[in-house]
Amino acid sequence: MRLVQGAKRTGFTLVELLVVIAIIGILVALLLPAVQAAREAARRSQCINNMKQLGLALLNYESARKCLPPGQLAEFAQPDPDLTKKKYGNYFSVQVQILSYFEEENVRRLFKLTPDPAGPYDGAYVYSEQNVAAAEALPNLMLCPTESHRGSPGDGGWSNYHANAGSWAHLKGWDGVFGALVDLQPEQIKALPALPLRRINDGASKTAALAEVVNGLSPDRPPPTGGDPVADCFDYGGNPVPQGGGRFTLAKIRNLFLARDYRTAPVPWSGDWRYKGTPWTEGTMWRSWYNHLVPPNSVCWTTDSWWKIVLPASSYHPGVVNLVMVDGSVQTVSNDIDMDIWTDMGTRDGMPTKN
Repeated sequence: MRLVQGAKRTGFTLVELLVVIAIIGILVALLLPAVQAAREAARRSQCINNMKQLGLALLNYESARKCLPPGQLAEFAQPDPDLTKKKYGNYFSVQVQILSYFEEENVRRLFKLTPDPAGPYDGAYVYSEQNVAAAEALPNLMLCPTESHRGSPGDGGWSNYHANAGSWAHLKGWDGVFGALVDLQPEQIKALPALPLRRINDGASKTAALAEVVNGLSPDRPPPTGGDPVADCFDYGGNPVPQGGGRFTLAKIRNLFLARDYRTAPVPWSGDWRYKGTPWTEGTMWRSWYNHLVPPNSVCWTTDSWWKIVLPASSYHPGVVNLVMVDGSVQTVSNDIDMDIWTDMGTRDGMPTKN
């Protein structure tokens, strides 16, 4: 039998099919980065909106009480095995204190923030059963959508938005907006009470209040070999800087930490301490604060005191972090910001030491 002359051919040849598949593959490869970029832009926009709400909450708090919230709700006392000290464990974070000011009064009421005068047990202990359960009700507003570490049930939870504790407490104490309510010994760090806006001498629009911080690794996640340079903190092996900085310039102090290779340094507690930021309810340097000594997304370092951690702002947004200024505005800052400008943004009254 012969083909009828002029009959149309149906189907594709193998070569044509391979060409079509290759073209589709190229289009997908071109589209995927654009889709991922669009998703990240949406997440970053949501993160910025979260921070605007927190900035507004801080201003509402200040309007009601004529000062910003303190770094801790009440004095931090030394550990007491019997929990008999009335103020022990009552050091709730800035984030807990402002819950009522961004329409989370229902969550606020889950906490017991004041001691029980009827008995020796301090029912306001941060880690009491009631308050740990309340911490699990962390509002979504407290988490950046880009964050991947969200904790596990029973660990107290993380928040991505930490309070500004200044440049570095080892240099000039709590020279930011938040700090400890008592003098810390032997750290030689003076207390910082709740600040009225007039104490922000550099100006509310030029001083950071809160910034993004990447959470520590969840207990249910296997630790990466060598540690995670953004999520983990690493042990510097002591404190390389004399108290107050001595004759060290600020640039030299920064470089001591920036030049240290985290891959040759251990994670504290034999690799077990991966709880940076948890619980978000505790107002301390290693739980809910951060500082401005080194640039955003630099490595976090522990030194000779947990109060003197070098804990930078950080995020999973490519190349940037977001922060709330004291006036409630939100700024996006690049990782390569001038380091003096960045440190100055973290202090309320000038730089901690001259270059």
